[in-house]
Amino acid sequence: MLLGLTLMAACTKNSTPPPPEEDMLYRVECFYQVKPDSALQILDTLNLSVLSEKERAHYCLQRAYLYTILHKNRVEADSLMQIAEKQFYGGSDKYYEALTYWMAAWQAITTNQGDQIVLDKRLKALKSIEQCRHVDERLVRFAPVPIDEQYIICGLKYSLHQRIGMLYGENGYYRESIEHLKASESYYVENNCYNQHTASAYELGDTYLKINEFDSCLMYYEKGRHSAEAADNIENRAYYHLCIARYFYYRFDTQQYTDTTESLSLLHQSVMECRQGLQTLNGVEGRVASSWRYQIYEQIAHSYFDLQQYDSCIRYGNQALDIIKGCKACAPNELNRWLYNAYRAVGDEDNATAIADLLVNREDEAEEQKALAEVKDEYEKKLELQKLENEQQIKRYRLYLWIALLVIGLMVVLWGTLRYRKKKEQETLKLQEAQRQLKDEMEQQSSQQKKMLQQQVMTIYQTEPKDKLQHITEAFESAYPKALEKMRSAYPNLNESECRVVMLSFLGFRAKETADILGLTENTAMKYRSNIRKKVGNDPISDLL
Repeated sequence: MLLGLTLMAACTKNSTPPPPEEDMLYRVECFYQVKPDSALQILDTLNLSVLSEKERAHYCLQRAYLYTILHKNRVEADSLMQIAEKQFYGGSDKYYEALTYWMAAWQAITTNQGDQIVLDKRLKALKSIEQCRHVDERLVRFAPVPIDEQYIICGLKYSLHQRIGMLYGENGYYRESIEHLKASESYYVENNCYNQHTASAYELGDTYLKINEFDSCLMYYEKGRHSAEAADNIENRAYYHLCIARYFYYRFDTQQYTDTTESLSLLHQSVMECRQGLQTLNGVEGRVASSWRYQIYEQIAHSYFDLQQYDSCIRYGNQALDIIKGCKACAPNELNRWLYNAYRAVGDEDNATAIADLLVNREDEAEEQKALAEVKDEYEKKLELQKLENEQQIKRYRLYLWIALLVIGLMVVLWGTLRYRKKKEQETLKLQEAQRQLKDEMEQQSSQQKKMLQQQVMTIYQTEPKDKLQHITEAFESAYPKALEKMRSAYPNLNESECRVVMLSFLGFRAKETADILGLTENTAMKYRSNIRKKVGNDPISDLL
């Protein structure tokens, strides 16, 4: 019964639904890229206290990303990303680890941290998503259209391939770019993701154009145009016509053709693609459509200029100017130069002169901007040189400081050495004085008194069966008060036994007798005497031995 109750309690605990705030996080994640403002408002209403640690990091990740794309609260976004990174980096949830790296890359872009940092984070995100096998089932359940978890994983994976390929291409690594772009393009074609495919196909075409692989370039431009048609995206269809027109013009402009007919054919094909692009945009309004229409007018004017069809060049060039409200000053210098030469070719000197004045003014402005840029560059160089000079100065000051510390250290060592030497000299003089006084005190006795002392101690040696050394020492101390203590002070390198050997030698005992008194062998007594002579050298005490 107890086991049954325990199992019931465990089941009840496991079946407890998550708080609604967690479900709302996953609902928001399904649309926050489309409606970031609405997503941020919903996040503001959530009660964070009921969320688990992981879901709070999930919340921080979403909020940081929304701040980043909305260009709000950059400092707070950095703090929120740090919380998410701490939770997901190196964790078991590979989907959110990859998503965190992905969003960190976006943050690096908005804060101008450099392409290398962006690329590093995207490559780490790709590595994480390739290890991902499952995602939270709520991402599938709350998706606006029926999908499975593999669709979510692949969506992030091939978006990363696409962005990494684009970044490689922007930095001139074309082969690496093609590898990643092909991976994303193949996936989008197989899964009928037309809008995403148009971007990958364009990037592949543009990359192949840069390395002069023209057949591959045209193939991917055509594939992108077909995807734009399948997605019924009129602006993208028109833009692909523009890309193909530029492709033909690029071949005309960069390749050397012996056959003039083939060269002119490329220009005619460029014009035809531009006209098809304009026809596609017929009746379409909007900022994107206007931008593509302007670029198509500009390209067709350029092509007609090289075909020497100057009337058509003027007509389409002016239509391009009409889009920017007829402001010739807003037009690129190249377009104005085509129009200037076209007006001169048709004999319209008034318009040619007006555009020439405009070009002169624009060139004067360009010269002024160039001069300002040179001044700025010179100033930046001076700042850089000043920075280098300051760094060198700091290094010199550090070197001087180390040299000063070394000199001070050497001086301290020298001072300590001199002080130690002086102290040793003072101690030596003190010992020499003590040794001299000891000798003087021991020589103050007359020879008669010394002889009587020697006879006294010899009698003690011959008559006293026990404690001979003690009685001899007492007799010696009575004649020379504290002589042994003074000897030890004057000769600190002599030990107790050696001092007694000196005393017995002074009292006239031979080596054999000394050995008998001290309880030693005769050879040991002789060694004592030899060691004493080595220690005292020519000191006054040597005369006593």
